[in-house]
Amino acid sequence: MISNINVLIGVLWFASAIVDYSDFCYVWQWKDYRLDRMRDFMSTQRGKDFWRKYSLLWRSLIVIVVFFWPINNILTIKYFLIALFSFELIKNGYFFFKHKLPHPVFTKKAMLLIAVSLFVEAGLFAIMKDWSVPFLLMILRFFILSFVSILFLLPTRLAKKYIIKKAGKKIAKNKDLIVIGVTGSYGKTSVKTFLSHILSKKFKVIKTPKNINTETGIAFFILKNNFSDVDIFVVEMGAYRIGEIKMICDMVKPKIGILTAISDQHLALFGDIKQTQSAKYELLHSIPKDGLSVVNADNPLCREYLDDLDSEVLTFGLDEEQKPTCLIKDVQSTKDGLSCSNLIKGETINIKTALVGAHNVMNLAPCILVANYLGMSMQEIIEQSKTLEAPDKTLKIYKYGKSTIIDDSYNANYHGFCSALDVLSTFPSELERVVITNGIPELGSKSREIHEKIGGEIAYVADILVVVNKDFIKPLEKGVGEKYNTKVLFIDNANELVSFVKKFKDKETVILIESRVMPSVYEEIISNKNES
Repeated sequence: MISNINVLIGVLWFASAIVDYSDFCYVWQWKDYRLDRMRDFMSTQRGKDFWRKYSLLWRSLIVIVVFFWPINNILTIKYFLIALFSFELIKNGYFFFKHKLPHPVFTKKAMLLIAVSLFVEAGLFAIMKDWSVPFLLMILRFFILSFVSILFLLPTRLAKKYIIKKAGKKIAKNKDLIVIGVTGSYGKTSVKTFLSHILSKKFKVIKTPKNINTETGIAFFILKNNFSDVDIFVVEMGAYRIGEIKMICDMVKPKIGILTAISDQHLALFGDIKQTQSAKYELLHSIPKDGLSVVNADNPLCREYLDDLDSEVLTFGLDEEQKPTCLIKDVQSTKDGLSCSNLIKGETINIKTALVGAHNVMNLAPCILVANYLGMSMQEIIEQSKTLEAPDKTLKIYKYGKSTIIDDSYNANYHGFCSALDVLSTFPSELERVVITNGIPELGSKSREIHEKIGGEIAYVADILVVVNKDFIKPLEKGVGEKYNTKVLFIDNANELVSFVKKFKDKETVILIESRVMPSVYEEIISNKNES
């Protein structure tokens, strides 16, 4: 009888623990297992709500009451455990069938963290040999997994150094390979995508895929691919702290560097804008004397230290006073496409593309300069530009029933948000316009100010604003105000949001999805989209 009870407790414990550790691992994985990003998350309203949820606060209170209750009968304690774990099983089963059970992407690292955490909890119980201890350990699960994650930092760093060194040796064997680095607070993925497409007219080009832009991601990509017949490797370079872009540059040795822009993006992690500037400039300082740096002349932080660079420098921008190498003029943007003129060394280059969003002229300009530098004729560049496509989830326009979806969910910066609103404004005003957004994360002390500005921009063009992140509802609502009668809704429940969107399926509505929202929305809309 006793042994059967122990087995039952063991099975129920495992079912409870595996769900908890998967949930907590999901949060750590979401924040790239980084202490700085986790610390920033915990300072947000969403982070505070994370502490208040049942598995952390309320269950902990229940466990504390049971743990400190003066119960000396072991069998009674076991029955308490069975009751608690059974409730956990029923609750988790309900959320599982409702597809609301959080879990990480089950990579080797995630599974190892979960397995080690389970082993630690079981080991602590085995050492203490007290049937009251499982109640206490349930409270400590988040801290156990966090402790294990932190312990993994040292071996992870050592493994990362080994992988980066191995990737660097591999790339160095390709003596004729030209590496082009692209960095900036925003626009990196678009520039990488556009440049790779234009250069493919004349060269064999390979680029880092999707949003892979960290040193480890790039290293793994290098190790998995063959560069023996490749002419040009375009590398997107991202960073959350000083030194990370330099690490990428030391690995791939770029000959050409593009700096798209410097803004408040990830300010919460960098601390201040000068730190961001120093991090982005690591790419330009890595370009050799016989290389090329291409820089946004309109952005004061981008152009501030150009005189300190060893390489040749070309600039681009809309501001004629800055005398850019590529002066962008006559920008025409509609929901059907984009055109502009580019004045380069006295020659006017007229570009027409199917891209939407006036901001894309600033993503195209550095591509024109680099392609021409590498020997492509202006006519070749013009022809390739006609067939450009935006990266996935970057101002892509689809049909959803009678509604139109503008999917800009990859974007997470102020300038991109405003550009998406410009695209929304190109649709007829008699159509109902809806904006659904998760806001812009990691803006630090600038968050309230920037979201209020965004709210003001939304009020000009949208009839309804739906906010799905509690952290940003108040500043967005304040920014919207009452002048233009824009309706503001807060919906943080996935089912409610899907139901809300479904209402527009049979109406001629334009819906802008800005920044990442709930996956269930994509299951309903994006995965079943039709190209517009």
